[in-house]
Amino acid sequence: MKCLLAILFVLFSIDSLALSAPKLTDRITIAASASLPPYVFSDDSTGLQLEILKSAFKSQGITNLEIVYMSNKRAEQLLEQRKIDVALNYAGGYSRGIYSSDSLLAYQNVAVSLKKNDYIINTIYDLTGKSVLAFQNATAFLPAPFKTITTRLQFYDEVVNQAAQVDNLLKEWVDVIVLEKRVFLYYFQQYQKKHALAQVITIHPIFKEAPRPAYFNSQVLQEVFDMGLTHIKENGEYRAIMAFEGSDYAQVVNPELIK
Repeated sequence: MKCLLAILFVLFSIDSLALSAPKLTDRITIAASASLPPYVFSDDSTGLQLEILKSAFKSQGITNLEIVYMSNKRAEQLLEQRKIDVALNYAGGYSRGIYSSDSLLAYQNVAVSLKKNDYIINTIYDLTGKSVLAFQNATAFLPAPFKTITTRLQFYDEVVNQAAQVDNLLKEWVDVIVLEKRVFLYYFQQYQKKHALAQVITIHPIFKEAPRPAYFNSQVLQEVFDMGLTHIKENGEYRAIMAFEGSDYAQVVNPELIK
């Protein structure tokens, strides 16, 4: 009897999972940050992460994708409420009913300062006493000591618009900005195009590289996506997408300004 009940429970679980999963012919809704170049460009829905995502899905015959732009916090809420299918950024950890894919790529979060200030920043704790401007929800995405250290800062704030981080640093309104390295390089490139002179900066790699999966509320869809991701890595499509790094997406106009 116990064996029969166990079998029925497994069958019920499988049926429930199948019913809750979107059909692969349905439109798949993907939430992304509206301000995350070179990973996401909202004006034409391109960028490293979106191109990897689209290619992996396409390799599995899934092309009916809708990309919507919102804050990370909003994306987390809608993913948990099953109002979207995929979120590129999710700080909820291993929440029940949320399934992470294999890593699309790795983020390298860094601290950036002006070289003339000659700051020695080798660890998170070296930020103590400084004014710091970070990306939105940084305390949830970065290692736990970062959240702890924010109480010891002269000033701390987070912003959605990451171009503003670079602007604030180069205008000397803050001592340090904390953001992803490729994101910084992109916005620093854009700043150099508009300003004849720019400050020499120092990049402090005080955080470990972080794998970046996508997050699903359907295990079926997550597994299909992972098969597609494996496929494009094997056939060379993935390598072609990542080749944009250092050229179109993150080429620094004046590399001598980075020390």
